[in-house]
Amino acid sequence: MNSPALGSLRVRMALDLWVVALSVVLVWPLVTSSGYPLAKDLVFTPRQPLRVEWLGLGDAPARAVPLDALVSLADGVVGGAALSRIAVLGLLVLAGAAAHRVLGLAHPVARMAVAGFAVWNPFVVERLALGQWALLWGYAASFALVGAAMRYRRGDGGWRPLAPVIAALALAAVTPSGALLGAGIALVVGLDRRRRTAVPLLLVCVGAQLPWLLPTILGDAGLLSDPRGVAAFSARAERPGGAVWSLLGLGGIWDASSAPPSRAGAFGHASSVLVVLGLALGWPSLGRLLGGGTRRRLAVLGAGSLLAAALTTFSAGQAVVRLLVESVPGGGLVRDGQKLLLPFVLLAVLSLGAMTDRFLLSASSRAAAVVPTLAVVLVALPIVALPDAPTSTWRTVRPISYPADLGAIADIVDGTAQTLISLPWEPYRVYRWGRPVPAFDPASRWLDVDVIGSDRLRVGSVTLEGESARSEAVADALASGHLTGRRLAEIGVRWILVQRDRVGSGVVEGDRDGVVTRFAGPEFVLLETPGPWSPSPAPPPWTTALVAGVDILLLLVAAAALGTVVTGRARSRIDRSRALPAGMLPRTQRGS
Repeated sequence: MNSPALGSLRVRMALDLWVVALSVVLVWPLVTSSGYPLAKDLVFTPRQPLRVEWLGLGDAPARAVPLDALVSLADGVVGGAALSRIAVLGLLVLAGAAAHRVLGLAHPVARMAVAGFAVWNPFVVERLALGQWALLWGYAASFALVGAAMRYRRGDGGWRPLAPVIAALALAAVTPSGALLGAGIALVVGLDRRRRTAVPLLLVCVGAQLPWLLPTILGDAGLLSDPRGVAAFSARAERPGGAVWSLLGLGGIWDASSAPPSRAGAFGHASSVLVVLGLALGWPSLGRLLGGGTRRRLAVLGAGSLLAAALTTFSAGQAVVRLLVESVPGGGLVRDGQKLLLPFVLLAVLSLGAMTDRFLLSASSRAAAVVPTLAVVLVALPIVALPDAPTSTWRTVRPISYPADLGAIADIVDGTAQTLISLPWEPYRVYRWGRPVPAFDPASRWLDVDVIGSDRLRVGSVTLEGESARSEAVADALASGHLTGRRLAEIGVRWILVQRDRVGSGVVEGDRDGVVTRFAGPEFVLLETPGPWSPSPAPPPWTTALVAGVDILLLLVAAAALGTVVTGRARSRIDRSRALPAGMLPRTQRGS
C-alpha cells in the first residue's frame, strides 16, 4: 500500500535531483575546481569589505543595490569562494525546483520537463555566460513568486499567506531590475479588488523598491544615462528571422559572445518553434493546472514582456526608450531590453510543461505503449535544442587564482580615507593571470578603500558616456595628457593601482613628479601621489543612517517571512506524517 504523501515526496525529491544534475552540468568547472570566478560581470573575490558605497550612496547609479551589501555580509560568513558556488549553483536549483512545484498537479514527467527547461534555456544560459547571476536570481525567484502570489490571491489575506510572497520577492529584489520585474509579477498574478489583500501586496511591492529608490533620490549619483545605450543594448537577431524571432526563442542577448554558437543555426530556429508550440498547445492544460484566471494573468504578463523586450529593436521604439532614459531618473534600468523578456520566459517554461502534460494524458488514454518514448522525447527537447549550452557557461564560470599582489596591496591601502584609481582606464580588462575573457575590475570589490575606475562602457563600436562625475574628472585628465601625481592629488587621489603589463604606457610613472612606488609585484604596481590629500567624499550621516536603517528593516522583514515559510512547511509535513498509518511512516519517524 502506497501513501499519496510519501509518493508525492519521492516525486519531488527525484525531480529536485534532476534539477541539481542539470545545474551541475551547466557550471561544472565551478563546482569541480578551486578558486574564484572572474569573467565579464561575474566577479567574486576572497573578501568583499562592507563599504558605504554598497548602499548606493556613491556618485554612481545604484544598479547593484542591495546586492553588493548582501554579498559583503555573506562573504564575511562563508568567504568568497564558497559564496560564488552557493550563489550561482543555488539560483539554478531554485529555478528548476520552484518551476516544477508551480505545476504540482501535472504529470511527473511534465514536471520533469518544466524543471529542465527552467534551468536549461537560452535566456538563462546567455545571461549566465554574461556573468549576470544576480538578474538570474530574480528569474529563479519568479517561479516561486507566481505560486505564492496565486495562493495569496485565492486566500483571505493575513501575514501567513503573504509571507511566501515577501520571501520570493526579497530573493528577486537583490537588484533594481529584479525588484521591478518581481513586483510586476507579484501584482499581476496576486492583485485583486479586495482591499484587505490588495493594500498589503501593494505595500510589499513598493517596499521592495526602497533599497534602490532611496539612494537614487537622496544620493549624489547622476540620474540620467547615455541614450545611445538604448540601441547598444537592444535585443539582437541571432540568426535569420530578425530579433523578434530570436526573442521568441528566449535568446537575443545584445552580447554576441555570450550566445552559444548553436543559436545562429537550425537549433536556434528549433528553440523558437518549440516555444511557439508550447504556448499554443499548452494553453488548455495551463488553465487546468493553474486555473483560468492565473493563466490569463500570465498571458498578459508574458505578452507585455515580449513587447517591451522587442520595443528597442525598432527605430520608433528606440526613440520612446531614449526619451525615457534621457528624462526619467533611473530610466537607464530599461535600456537593456532583452532582460525585460524575463516574464515571457516564465510563461514559456510553464507552457512547455503544460503541453507535455497534455500529450502524456492523451497518449495514456489512446496508446499507452508510446508513453515512455514520448516522455523521453519531451523531457529531452529543451536540452537538444540547446546542445552546446555548457560551451558558453563554462567559459565564464571557470574559476581562477588571484595573484598574491592584490592581498599585499590590500594590506597597504585598506582603511585609508583617500581614493584609489585603477589603471588602465577600462572597466573590463583581460588579465594575463586570469581567463582570456574581459572581466570587471576585481579591485573595486576586494579593496577596503574608495575605488574609482572607468565607467565608460564600450559596446561594439560605441563607447557610452559614464555616469560618475568623479570618474569623468579622472577620464578628462587622462584624455588631456597632463595626468601627473600632483594633478591627481588635487582631485583627491592618493593611490594608483596599475596592471604590471601596462606600466610604462605613459600614464603615470613611479618615483617621478612626487609619485612614489609603494609596492611592485609580478602583476600589479601600487603608486602613491604626493600629499596632502583630502578625504574621499562621503554622504551626509543622516542619509547613510536612513538608507541603512531601511535596508536593515527590510532584511529583517524578509528573514521573518522566510522563517514563517520554513516553519509552516515543517508543520505541514509533521501533520501529514501523523495522518499516516504507523507502518507507512519514514523509518526515522517509526516507533521502536
